[in-house]
Amino acid sequence: MATRKEVAEHLDLSVVSISKLVEKGVLDVKIGRNPMDLDVCRKNYINYLRQLGGYNKRTGSGDIAEEKTRLTRAQANKAELEVSELEAELIPADLVQSTWIDYIANVRAKLLGLPSRIAHQVITVDKYAEAEIIIKEKVYEALDELVNEGIPAKYRKSITESESDVEESIQSEDIWMGRQV
Repeated sequence: MATRKEVAEHLDLSVVSISKLVEKGVLDVKIGRNPMDLDVCRKNYINYLRQLGGYNKRTGSGDIAEEKTRLTRAQANKAELEVSELEAELIPADLVQSTWIDYIANVRAKLLGLPSRIAHQVITVDKYAEAEIIIKEKVYEALDELVNEGIPAKYRKSITESESDVEESIQSEDIWMGRQV
């Protein structure tokens, strides 16, 4: 059996720290003159430190092998992301954000410029259908200028696929509206 001072020296702590650990219930104090067993105190203190560090003896949390496994998994995930980026399947978020900010600003400028570019042409036509054709041509012209700007060239797969989708949707709209294709 040992006193608090002896336990403090054994654990390389101050007597005040030992008293705080006793108050927390980490170290056992026998009734009487407060004698303590050094081995029990050491084991209890080690277990207390393990709890603080998140280590669990049964589950192995904090085990070096488990940490290596986590590191290996993280490195594998990083490598997969890098391969996806190299294969143009993944685009970096900051690149997407900056590209789309520029893209939207460009679209806005082109669409805001449409009325001044087509007003003088539309005012001279006599039929509604002719005005509609002029407006549609200018809108598609503006959109065609933008078609290649949405995705950086490095990551662009095929613009022809999106162009054919646009053409199909235009034809579907014309058919739905009862216009001749």
